[in-house]
Formats: sequence, C-alpha cells, structure tokens
Amino acid sequence: MKEYSMLKTGKAIASAWLMVSVSMIIRVYGLEEIVFFNKAAISLGVFFFGLWIFPHVYRHWQEEKRDFAIAYGMALALTFTELLGGAMRLEATRGGVSLGLKGILAIMAASPVMAFVAEPLFYRILHMSLAQTTDEAFYKDHKIRPENRAFLLAWGILSIGYLLCLLAFYPGLYCYDMVWQWQQFAQWDFNTHHPLIHTLLSGGLFELGKILGGSYNTGVLLYCVVQLLFLTGTMAYAIRFLVKQKTHMALVFGTGLFFLLFPFFPVLSISTTKDIPFAGFFLLVFVGVCEMTAEKTFYRGPKLIFFLACAVFMCLFRNNAVYGLGVMGLVLALAWAAAKWKRRDGRFLLKAIGLLIVCMAVTQVLFIAMEKGLQAKKGSKAEMMSLPMQQMARSYVYHTDEFLPEDKEKLLSYFDESCLLRYKYYVSDPVKSGIRMENFRMADFVKLWLRLGKQFPGEYVKSPAYNMMGLWYMGGDSSCYVEYKISPPFDEAHLVETRSKIPILKNFYSWFTDGNIQKHLPGLSVFFYTSFYSWCVAVGAGILAAKRKYRFLVLPLFLASYEFTLVFGPCILVRYMLCIMICIPVLAAMVFKGSRPDDVSFYTRKHTYLPNDSVYLWKDGNRGGK
Repeated sequence: MKEYSMLKTGKAIASAWLMVSVSMIIRVYGLEEIVFFNKAAISLGVFFFGLWIFPHVYRHWQEEKRDFAIAYGMALALTFTELLGGAMRLEATRGGVSLGLKGILAIMAASPVMAFVAEPLFYRILHMSLAQTTDEAFYKDHKIRPENRAFLLAWGILSIGYLLCLLAFYPGLYCYDMVWQWQQFAQWDFNTHHPLIHTLLSGGLFELGKILGGSYNTGVLLYCVVQLLFLTGTMAYAIRFLVKQKTHMALVFGTGLFFLLFPFFPVLSISTTKDIPFAGFFLLVFVGVCEMTAEKTFYRGPKLIFFLACAVFMCLFRNNAVYGLGVMGLVLALAWAAAKWKRRDGRFLLKAIGLLIVCMAVTQVLFIAMEKGLQAKKGSKAEMMSLPMQQMARSYVYHTDEFLPEDKEKLLSYFDESCLLRYKYYVSDPVKSGIRMENFRMADFVKLWLRLGKQFPGEYVKSPAYNMMGLWYMGGDSSCYVEYKISPPFDEAHLVETRSKIPILKNFYSWFTDGNIQKHLPGLSVFFYTSFYSWCVAVGAGILAAKRKYRFLVLPLFLASYEFTLVFGPCILVRYMLCIMICIPVLAAMVFKGSRPDDVSFYTRKHTYLPNDSVYLWKDGNRGGK
C-alpha cells in the first residue's frame, strides 16, 4: 500500500514537472506573449497527459531495465537536441530567445522529464524484429537465382523511373561544381580541390557526347545516362543483397519504392556532381561490410578484389572519404585494444583494420599518381578551414565593437569585411569566398583563432552547432537543398540548355524546395532533411547494443565515420548525405532482421519474439505460447 501511494505521488510530481518544463521552454523561446500556455487549459492537459504516460514508462522500467535505459537515453538525446535546435533556429531567424546560460540550463532541466514522452516509441522500436521471409514460391530454385532476378527487375524499374526524370530535365542538370571542373578539363589545367577522377570522367564524357551528337547537350546527356545507370545499378545490388539475406519482403519492396519514389534520388542521379558516383560506390562498400559482418568472414578472391576496388573508387571520388576510413580504423583499433585487455579474440578487428589500411594506401598511391601525371595544383587551404572561419566570422558579426584593434586589423587582412558581414549560420561559402590567401599564414591564423576563441567562447560553441544542424536537429533547415536549374556556361563555346520533354514532371520535381516542404508537408517533411538519416544511424546503433549484437555495430560505425568528416565541411546538404540516405534501408534490414541461433543473448531476452513470430522466450529461457 505504501509503495502504491509513493507511485501515485511520483506520478503527480513528474506530471507537474512536465507542465512546468513546457512553460519554461516557451519562455526560453520568447513565445510567452504569443502562446498563453500558463493561462490556458492546455497546461492542465499537459499535466493529465503526464498522469497517463508515466505509468507506461514505469512499466517499461519494471519489465526490462536495460532496454528502458537505452530507450530513455535515445529519447533524452533527441529531446535535448530538438529543444536546443528549436531555440537556436528561432534565435537565428527572429531573435528574442533567451539562449544564454539560464536558457541552456532550462533546456537541460526540461529535457529529462520531456524525454519520458518519447521513451515508449524507442522502447517499442527496440523490440521490433523482422522475421526472415518464408515465401518459398519466391525463393525456390529457378534457372536464375532469386537474388539475380531481383537485381535485374529492380535495375530495370529504377532505370525507367529515373530516365523519366532525365527527360523532364533533358539533357540533365549541369550544375553544382561542374562549371569549374569542366573548365579545368577544357583548359587541361587541374587542381585537387575537386576529385581528379571525376573531372576526367565528366569532361571526357562531355567531349565524347559532342563528337557523337554534335553538341554539349548530347555530352551532358551521355554523362547523366551513365551516372544514372550506375546509381540505379548499385541500388539494385543493395536490393539483391536484401533478397539474398531472405529479408522480410515488406522491407525489400519498401526499399525499392523508397529508391524509386523519393524525389531527391532521381533528381540527383542526373545532376553533374561527384557526390553521385561516390554514393554508388559507398553503397557497394556498405553492402560488402554488411555481408562480411553477417557471415562472420572476410571476402576472398574475386569478391575481395571487387570490394577493395569499390572502396578505392569511393575514396577517389570524394576526398574526405579516406578520412572517414581513418576515423573508423582508429575506433576499431581502440576496440581491438579493449578486446586484448579483456583477453578476447581480436583477429576479426585486426583483419578489418588491415583492409582499411590497404584501401587508404592504394587510394593515396593512385591519387599521387594522378596528381603528378596531370601536374595538378594543390587545392585551396581555405577548404579545410570552414569551421574556424565560421567561428571567427560569427564573433566579428555579433561582437564587432568588442574586438581589439590589432585583432580586427589582423582578421581583415585575412578576409574581406563585406564577406565577413555576409556570414550565414548554415554555410561557410559566403565567408570563404572573401579569404585572401596571399596574406594567409597558418601559424599566425591559428594564434588569432585561439585569441578570439578565448574572448568569445560562446560564439565558438554556437558556430559549429549551427553549421552542423543538418546532422542533429530534425526541426528543419536548409539541408534539403537541391539544384533544379543548370548553371551558366563558363564560356560561349561550352553551352548547355534545358529542353524539357516532360514539363509537368519537371514542375513536380522542382516543387520540392525547402519552403514548400516545410509549409505543405507536415510530418512528412522530416524525411526530406538529412538530420533524420543521421538519427537513423544513431538509433540503429542503440538497437544493436540493446540486442547485444555488438559485432554489427561496425555497420553504424562505418556510416558515422563518414558523417564525422562532414563536421569540418562548409555545410550539410542532401547531396553530401546521399550516401547515408541510400544505405539506411540496408542498415534497417541488418538491425531488425530475425537473429540466428548463435545469437544466444537475443533469445534470452524478455518478450523477444523468435523469427517465425510463433513463440517467444521469457527471460529465464523457458518457452511460452504466443
């Protein structure tokens, strides 16, 4: 009786805390004169909602404390980042937000109780499991293996769908950095700012198309067809892998529909940017990592050569990919050291580290060979300085009068003041365009950066947090930006013109802009922003840890290692995250697939269903009826 009374008291306290937390967040956001929460019946509604939700949360804690801890941890992380991101977004767009020390403390105080609202969702996700398919009609022997039939069917359907998009934007979307890359190829004057292999490939196809068709429109069309077929081929290869793993057919078909209907994918497939072939090779490598992890063995012979070739091309098509492999290798090395300290077998980790070293070494050799062979100049150092440049620019914009005269003079010797004043919180390009590399001295620059950081620590923390919103804040930002228009030519001889064959389809795809998505797609808009897919990686890792499938943690690690390299980039855009987005269905299949008999821990979990979903095992291992 005493315990029951304490539970009722605790429930009431937690509900009151929830009500007060909502009130605090409204005050931090500067909305108390717009949202009359304290004076409205909705405040009592929040209190009674707490009385209803907290018993469910408490029951989860009683059933499985470990699962509850993981589910609550993920809910807490999401709640805190959403509350913080909302405040930062309002601060950047309308002002009036109390985001000082008191505001941060208020968000930290509100997050723990508000996270209880999201905990049941994550707890339910933790206990999801997709049984392997039992569709014998699909998997029975034929002249063509089922996975190969799935590959051919998927490749055909995806290619037709993407070709329709190509006709809508005929001859393709000549955009992004291709203006500078094509100019390098035309003048045979290269630099390493953009991947040399992509500059050669795109320029070569443009010129070949002109020879075959008499215009550069044909050249762009040829490039887009080749790129389109390659990307859809890699997607079909991923679907083939899911079928080979006997993944639940609902997920297989869902993956195919996601690849086919998500509007950014066909549009990007016909966009002349290095990120598309990179994403294709990234997906091939990820599928290989998934297969080797699932089979507990490394590729040998031709399959190993194919895997290594895909990994090397992945790194050659995007300069920061090799750094992602380096980050992953460092984490695996730490895991190996921990395994040795606990006297566990670490040979699997050592082999994985060896593979990474081989990939990075071969990539470096080929990169140096291309650089020397083409006599390419080094790319600008400014590309590596996006993060510190944004920090210094933000400090200057918001605290100009507080700068010491000598620091201001030094900063303006590095940057054009008009570019500093064009600072945007989500992209470094406006600031970066004004750097005077002739005055740049790394040692002096670092000293100035450190001095300003000591003087304006708050802005130095806010700046990267703003710049990385596309990785952590699901409240919407500019990360869904996609080009729908071709770029102007760099000279009159290299002209490309849009001649849409399906204008209505072109208008359909072009509708998906940041403004339209946020305004007209409530709920659905979250799937268009890159942060959703970052959270998919994080949640996938949490679920694998909850299921004790520790070996499979290498999968989210591979994805997260690449995401980490984006922290130091100019911004977060959908084309940068395309490789992650197309890998998420494969990750989901690995996370939620029915466990094998050797995963003993999975079968000894409370209320965890067997793959055939007909019986479950209780925590003590006894079999019970469904």
